[in-house]
Amino acid sequence: MAQPNPSSRPCGHVLHTRPDLFLLVNYAPRRGEPNWCNALCEFVEEGNADAGDALSVYISPFDALVDAAFTSRPGKPYHVVPADTFDPRTLIRHSGGKLHVNLHCGWAASDGRIVVRRKGALASVCLMQSEDIPDARLQAIDLEIGREGLARYERLREHAGLFAHADSHRLPETWTEQQRHQAVGQAIQRMPGTVPVGAEVNQVALYDPEAAQWHFVPIAVFRGDTGVKAAA
Repeated sequence: MAQPNPSSRPCGHVLHTRPDLFLLVNYAPRRGEPNWCNALCEFVEEGNADAGDALSVYISPFDALVDAAFTSRPGKPYHVVPADTFDPRTLIRHSGGKLHVNLHCGWAASDGRIVVRRKGALASVCLMQSEDIPDARLQAIDLEIGREGLARYERLREHAGLFAHADSHRLPETWTEQQRHQAVGQAIQRMPGTVPVGAEVNQVALYDPEAAQWHFVPIAVFRGDTGVKAAA
């Protein structure tokens, strides 16, 4: 959700992230608020003391583009935007002063096939992180992904042999809109198959846009600590 209230920063952005993150948003202008948008979130399960909506965040803009293709609906397209263009303050207030984020690390897979959620989106393997945001920080929020989350993200890509993945993250910036659509279409076309939610998740699927190739890593590479989940 975007708000008109300015940030205390000279750049005007309320949110800064480290590393640079991306979000999926759909625009829903309202009277007096032409820039209002809604960001893709996951609900933190009821019963959790920190219940609320967790903002879906991506290190890879290409992964975000793929998810946007599966999440968009007629009349409700999702767009990939830098996280620092988004104002999360309404989201934080609705979550009792906490900022929840789900770091996308890959897609849930079962025996070489990608898990598809009930409404058609791809199931994501992600790590949730929560942070208290007191009123004093609401005008200038710094979100840093924790060391453990980054380590798991890197470990998955190392096991897939994607050692230059940071370079591939910059590829979409060099593409035209047509090239972006073509690359996403190629990724979808090269999917080895899908299975519905309920299948055993035993792998994490990763896509290399440079080689136009899918890779599958055992979920055990990523599993082991609390906070790991496949969003269904």
